[in-house]
Amino acid sequence: MLHTTQFAVDLLVWIAAAVTMGAWTTAAFIRPRRGPQRERLVGDRLLGLARLSGLVGAGASAVMAVLSRDLSGGYSHGESMGWCVAVGFGLASTLLTFWKHWESALYALLLQSVALVAPIAATERRVPLNHDLTGDTRMIAAVCFTLLAGTWACRLFLSADDARDRIACFRMRLLSCVLAVTTVMADVVTAAALPGPLTDEDASWHLARAGAALVIGALCWWSSSAAASLAMAVIGMMGQFAAASAFRAVPTENPRLAVDVAAIGYSVADWPTLVNLVVKWRINPFFLCLAVAAVASYLWLVHRVHQQGKHWPAGRTAAWVIGWVIVVLLTSSGVGRYAPVVFSVHMFMNLGLNMLAAMVLVLGGYLTLVLQAVPPRGEQHSAGLHEWVRTFMRSRLVALLHHPLIALVLMTGTYYVFYLTSLFTRSLEVHWLHQLFYLHFLVSGCIFYGLIIGVDQPVHPLPHLGRLGLIIGAMPFHAFFGVILMSKTSVYAEGFLNSIGHPWMAARGLAHDQWVGGTIAWAGGEFPLAVALGALFVQWARQDKKESDSFDQGIDSGDDESLDAYNQMLTQLAERDRRG
Repeated sequence: MLHTTQFAVDLLVWIAAAVTMGAWTTAAFIRPRRGPQRERLVGDRLLGLARLSGLVGAGASAVMAVLSRDLSGGYSHGESMGWCVAVGFGLASTLLTFWKHWESALYALLLQSVALVAPIAATERRVPLNHDLTGDTRMIAAVCFTLLAGTWACRLFLSADDARDRIACFRMRLLSCVLAVTTVMADVVTAAALPGPLTDEDASWHLARAGAALVIGALCWWSSSAAASLAMAVIGMMGQFAAASAFRAVPTENPRLAVDVAAIGYSVADWPTLVNLVVKWRINPFFLCLAVAAVASYLWLVHRVHQQGKHWPAGRTAAWVIGWVIVVLLTSSGVGRYAPVVFSVHMFMNLGLNMLAAMVLVLGGYLTLVLQAVPPRGEQHSAGLHEWVRTFMRSRLVALLHHPLIALVLMTGTYYVFYLTSLFTRSLEVHWLHQLFYLHFLVSGCIFYGLIIGVDQPVHPLPHLGRLGLIIGAMPFHAFFGVILMSKTSVYAEGFLNSIGHPWMAARGLAHDQWVGGTIAWAGGEFPLAVALGALFVQWARQDKKESDSFDQGIDSGDDESLDAYNQMLTQLAERDRRG
């Protein structure tokens, strides 16, 4: 009886999440919004639907937090905590329905996504084997399919004119195809990575959801009529039934797994030699999907710029592609494979994301490219990508994150909080937590370097002297952090690392490896800042030369009257002295 009740409440959570995310997406991105208030969500009845479904989802999550305590199993406490997190983030997304700004949809979708994946993240180690792969792909598929199903369900609430609008239909088809393809790939990887055959209950439900996504993706190109929309909404809810069934299906664990496989999801018995760091790949699904989406969208935008007869520097395109190649190499190569068990490799990876990849990515100017590739629309037309990006760049959150002190604290303070507390040890034991910190290191680096040498300028850009001060201010923090690690006598996460028990770990020596990690933090933290300092001086010189050339050109053409006024003033002073 308990399991039946849990499944019913769990299914209610999945359906409510679909309606909530679908309502936000339809209101902010699908419905054509015109007029002077097009960047606000005033008077949209879909927000009322999102508020109601958000409250239902939060209430059902609270019930699940209580019911999961009664489970017998090692993961019941973690699942209960996951549901508590879902309650908090679900209520936070509901409160945003009272804030009528367009960017509130972005924050609400992010909060609701966290609420949806929190129970999945809390139970990622139900099957220890490959839990790093399945943890990522389960969460990716959950968010994508929930958004896909909810958007088609909420499309039924649009007026006939909005539903038939050409722009709305195009956006629905594009969004549906992207979400359907991502869901199919993620669910297939999940089913293949599970230890049992594809006919097992857990794998079968994931494949069923993949099939539902495939059907929706095909139907949306065939027709966008009301009947087809209703059919896709029904198929989407059936897919949510499969998602709830997959989450409730508890696979049989293998008690004979090695310690490292049970801890991190795969074996690291081979020595972490330079060759193995290069050839021993372990795909990181989250960052691979992020890189593919970022590069594909960037190249599409560059193509649009060229179609309009405009020029986009090839160096920026190369910087963007190279930056994401660095991210994939760090997270999916042997570096990412050995990072959870080799401290020096872990430090190299974090510094690579935070200092190298981020510094290269900000030279790509993604947001500037969007504004150039997509022309602005007048108020008589519906708001599009140009207006959305412009609104996002001017939002209060972006302005706050680009405050120099905030950017400096995020860039340097994270190392002290992460490594000098228990967070580092905890992240080694929980896959999603160190994924979160990898993402944080990448984003905080992009914010910091974006202020200094980035192509995308914030609303209030720093003068060159302020950028110089920001670099100089960051340098001692990295050096001091490296010295702390080098002089540390105790070993971080010593119990966890000793439990792995491979011979190469004793041969390397945990204390020595930590000292090597400290030297990497010291040298690796200073070198990229020095490179950024050189790039800043180059940009500074170019800006001065540009201003000087512009001034000289104005004088030569006679447009600048400041020199004539100065000469006239000198003439008047000389005449006054002569008269004496």
